Amino acid sequence: MKSEYSKLRMIYVLLIASHLLGQEYKIQFSHTPFGQGVVQNDSIGLMNSVGGLASKDIESDSYSISPGFLNTIQGVFSEPPVISDFAFPKNIKKNGDPIIISATITDLNGINNAILYLQIGGSDNQISLPMTNMGNNLYEVSVHDSLISLQNFRAKILSIDNMESSTTTDYQFTDIQFNNKELSMIGDFSHYPNGIKKGEWKLVSWPAQPANNSLALSSLDEGHVFYDWDPTKESYSIATKIEIGNAYWFKHKYKEPVIFQEDTSVAIPLENYVIDLKEGWNLIGSPFSFPVQFEKDSIVNDPITYGISDKANGWASSQSLFSPWNGYAVFTPERATITLLPFPEEDNPLNSIILSNEWYLNILLENETFINYASEIGRRKNADDYYDYYDTPIYPEINKSISLVMDLSGSTPFEYIRDIRDIEEQNGVWNLRLNGDLNKKTILMSGKLKGSIPEGLVIALIDIAEREISYELLNPGIIIPKHYSQSYDMKLVLGDLDYVNQMTQEILTNIPEKYSLSQNYPNPFNPITKMDYTLPQRSRVIISIYNVLGKEIKKLVNKEQNYGHYSISWDGTDNKGKEMASGIYFTRMNSKGFNQSKKMLLLK
Repeated sequence: MKSEYSKLRMIYVLLIASHLLGQEYKIQFSHTPFGQGVVQNDSIGLMNSVGGLASKDIESDSYSISPGFLNTIQGVFSEPPVISDFAFPKNIKKNGDPIIISATITDLNGINNAILYLQIGGSDNQISLPMTNMGNNLYEVSVHDSLISLQNFRAKILSIDNMESSTTTDYQFTDIQFNNKELSMIGDFSHYPNGIKKGEWKLVSWPAQPANNSLALSSLDEGHVFYDWDPTKESYSIATKIEIGNAYWFKHKYKEPVIFQEDTSVAIPLENYVIDLKEGWNLIGSPFSFPVQFEKDSIVNDPITYGISDKANGWASSQSLFSPWNGYAVFTPERATITLLPFPEEDNPLNSIILSNEWYLNILLENETFINYASEIGRRKNADDYYDYYDTPIYPEINKSISLVMDLSGSTPFEYIRDIRDIEEQNGVWNLRLNGDLNKKTILMSGKLKGSIPEGLVIALIDIAEREISYELLNPGIIIPKHYSQSYDMKLVLGDLDYVNQMTQEILTNIPEKYSLSQNYPNPFNPITKMDYTLPQRSRVIISIYNVLGKEIKKLVNKEQNYGHYSISWDGTDNKGKEMASGIYFTRMNSKGFNQSKKMLLLK
């Protein structure tokens, strides 16, 4: 019996050798009990689970082992480790104590190594922690409290057996609960490290899930107020709760700056976070406590943010990162998504260089009180000269500020803060208007170029009110004078030198030198007469018809209009459509201090 077991061991050794050397072996031995009984004749068959056969050579009394059997043996001893029951504690509280992470790891060849890899939010680096065999295939590792931070973490396990086979798990995520006011605006990555000053509007969000998200209804009279934006109704309302992924306008009247902090909050798991966007403007924010990249659907405009500086309030582009505690305004023409990425991605499209000949010109506005870095013009491949998803309409304003808006050459009734056009055309004119309450302070207007404008192209900015041309937008910038009131019109001309020279002279020629109202024609008239008027700059215009007693009969114009030449008619009726009797009537025009009347005669 001992001899038979020795022969079986020999077979096992030769099978292993056959696997290692990739050769066929013949085994010399006499009749041997194998499998289910004793062989009684001169032939023997060995059948394995995959159909491999070991058969006796009658002439030589030897046996040949086919590959099927060898593959089975090889498969058994090359199986990688099996990792199961890998999980974090259900709730992790940052209270100074370490946490234990465990898993069950099994392998026929024995475990050579087991490592836990930690990746902190916002970092490419992984921290490796060796796991200890606690017996009965249980492996554990203690994670020090210093690694449990506001940034949260995810983890995976790598196990290697004694045959150098390995298994790596998927990442596991967890929730971390914070106490003792650790989640605060004064954190390392906060957008507002000094808090929010008295009387200033800021667009804010929460970088964690509050344990209690309800807000007491309050007003600024009571000390502070939160406003929520409803994209469906396109209106603001006082917020009653805080939801992660959303942003809110906040303002307070306390003497000292307000620093947001939560006694109890939960850091969400470190996985890509998707925010659903409704049609129109959306106010959103990051639930992570560190800056994160984002990806967006192609139809979604670039996010803009408000309140980036302690020195001045205003809007600015978000670049490629969402910061904690900070809110962002995002526009989409239809339902879409934006995805926040808690770990850096080198191939993030937002970090890619724009294509050759594509360019953006970011137009910057600055004064002592306000800033605005959100307006852009440019040219991109596949962009439309009229409205498309590259263009961004005016944001839902809640605070006094300055802004640069533009119309899209009559293609849409709305005004925009971003007008991107087709790359195939080089020459063009952008209509710009400066809006806001500037307290009669000068503004520095400058340009920051992303990409490169093709060689030979010139940028000229025409100041309509001053009738001046400047070529200094990129360096050092242009001063908008103090007499700026509520709106200020400009035109930006970009193209080759001949085009720019031609267009600038044509534009200047078409700017009226003064306000005027012409005599009606025909005069006398029946039943219709016309009047021409001119505006040297954007102004609110009121033109009305009066009778000889000074009573207003009909209002013909009551709106803000751009500079230019205009014509209006009167059909001899009043505001209710009633025909007026023959007689003398007066046309009166009022606009920005200009007042003039003309006498008319209606004959029937």
